[in-house]
Amino acid sequence: MKKILLRNSWQIKNIGDIAHPLGFLNLAKQFLPGYEVWLWPCVISKEVRELLLRNFPELHLVEDEAAVQMAFAECDLLISGSGAGMEAAGILNWKEKTNKPYGLFGVSSDGLWTEKRRMILDGAAFVFCRDSLSEYFLKQQDLACPMVGFAPDSTFGMKLLKNPNADQFMRDNGLEFEKFVCIIPRLRFTPSDFDDNGFYYTNPKREMPSMAKIELDMEKLRGVITYIVTHYDMKVLICPETDYQVPLGRRYLYERLPEDVRKNVVLKREFWLTDEAESIYAQSKLLLSMEMHSPIIFIDEHRPAILLRQAEDTWKGQMWRDIGLQDWIFELNVSDTELIVQRVDKILQDYPAALKQAARASKRAIEFERAAMGYIAGLLVNQRHE
Repeated sequence: MKKILLRNSWQIKNIGDIAHPLGFLNLAKQFLPGYEVWLWPCVISKEVRELLLRNFPELHLVEDEAAVQMAFAECDLLISGSGAGMEAAGILNWKEKTNKPYGLFGVSSDGLWTEKRRMILDGAAFVFCRDSLSEYFLKQQDLACPMVGFAPDSTFGMKLLKNPNADQFMRDNGLEFEKFVCIIPRLRFTPSDFDDNGFYYTNPKREMPSMAKIELDMEKLRGVITYIVTHYDMKVLICPETDYQVPLGRRYLYERLPEDVRKNVVLKREFWLTDEAESIYAQSKLLLSMEMHSPIIFIDEHRPAILLRQAEDTWKGQMWRDIGLQDWIFELNVSDTELIVQRVDKILQDYPAALKQAARASKRAIEFERAAMGYIAGLLVNQRHE
């Protein structure tokens, strides 16, 4: 049996980074039958390990140096998985110690360029970009890599076992099926650290735009929340994709809402893992998010999701246009509350049409994933025959 070593799981404080390998493992199960995927996580915790093994009991985890050496000996291909950049350490280690191929799947380039990155990309057997802007950029670089193509973020492939904590949370907070909307806030840049009193940055170039625009961004979200609870018989759930968004949602959204609005708003007061989030998202009517991966999970569930993209974020937001959801993405710098709630109205007032649009986008994303997996399978077949 051919073995693939997946380098992924970049962090554990973001449900999207937890979702990347889970999605890839499920895609491989569907489209690479007969191939075994080993996961070499960059960061893992006890809780994330349990989540992985609960959904993939046979998964081979590579967690120490001895396991890495075994994986290098036994695996036929290294894939650096979905993420905002191109993780170099694992690829360079593989290149140094093996003569086997490697590739990148569902990544963004964001126009950043170094000689080390060129060397990595030149040597890759394939680079599948998760957004068409990254794909276009890399195709202009005259790389030696034989395949630069498009495959959306691997989170599109994720399907997890239901987490029973989700039903308990909904009962405890009076949330009912399709009678609530999820809202996810975001700072312009992820802080280096945070506590209940503030968000802290080691890089002033990240701190300045984040702090300068926090009030304007959160005011728009508060306006959307207020509109929904006053115009529709629904609640709003303020929830996080990344751990720092728990105090962000509490301090800048929940606590600043008028009391008559806040009584119909639920606050997720603790960070959650990806399976609990997915289990609740599957029962929500609509999502408005400044983050990228929760919208992907919504589309996986064939439910509508509006992406409120901040200019400082990576090119990954282009995925929404790439899979046919250009009507559901707003550039936050030039979009006010009124424009956003007009789209909310259109979705909620013809909800069956919105469900169909979400389902079409999900199908389109998976077809791109299938094609990329087909290329990988062909590469491994050719490697076997050499």
